[in-house]
Amino acid sequence: MNEFEIIDRITQILGCAARAECVLVGPGDDAAIVSVPPGFELAVTTDTLVAGRHFPADAPGDLVGCRAMGVNLSDLAAMGAEPSFCVVSLTAPTADIAWIEAYARGIAEYATRYGASIVGGNIARGPLAVSITAHGLIPAGERLLRSGAKAGDTVFVSGTLGVGHAALLANDLRFYRVEPRIDLGQALRRSASAAIDISDGLLADLSHICRASGVGARLTLETMPVAEGVEPETALTCGDDYELLFTASEPPDVDGPITAIGEIVKGDGVAVLDRGRVLPMDKATGYQHF
Repeated sequence: MNEFEIIDRITQILGCAARAECVLVGPGDDAAIVSVPPGFELAVTTDTLVAGRHFPADAPGDLVGCRAMGVNLSDLAAMGAEPSFCVVSLTAPTADIAWIEAYARGIAEYATRYGASIVGGNIARGPLAVSITAHGLIPAGERLLRSGAKAGDTVFVSGTLGVGHAALLANDLRFYRVEPRIDLGQALRRSASAAIDISDGLLADLSHICRASGVGARLTLETMPVAEGVEPETALTCGDDYELLFTASEPPDVDGPITAIGEIVKGDGVAVLDRGRVLPMDKATGYQHF
């Protein structure tokens, strides 16, 4: 197949996942055209996953598609956005049709599950990498940001830490089948003061909140909800959790497990206490590309 035949095949596989009421012009033109309802703001995020760096080079295409969609939609969740549409790109060294078709099926699965129509994209030859730009809708004035945390707020985290790390080591499907906390993000719009998703590690991502808000944080290691077999100190920095880390003045009334793990304080930086003893943090506190 040539490039355009591959694109046609991907579009066929996407089927209903490429259509929605907001999509005025979908795949097949030079650009998509979508409508944004009055009274809403548009959140836009993009992420690139590179073979050998963000997923094993021999990973099945459908699982790569699921992971690529999941990590992007997780960013929308952290903003309190409802997924609306995505643009996807694929760079591949060869026209491995079976892998590409599987990749399209993985994308279509998550697009359908989370209501994020695939409205266009691109395909090119090169080292294996996938990129997705995800767009979501937020009622005007209700967006979640990193910059609203205040001294006295409690630090909360959803779910369990270290699951993605353990899944990668065990070659478990959970590494690929990221479950973005879309419903939780929307439920936190009016109660959380700041939020972020945990992709690079809890300490690194909480540090982003602290820097943006001009505050510090103090965590208690013994309160961390950690996956079985993962050391609590590892769970602080391993990343790939895609849970929501947020601050609030009081516990929010939301569905699903959330755990209070510390507090926001005046000053700067993040301190971690293990039964009252401050842990030294002289190592890198999260994933960095460079």
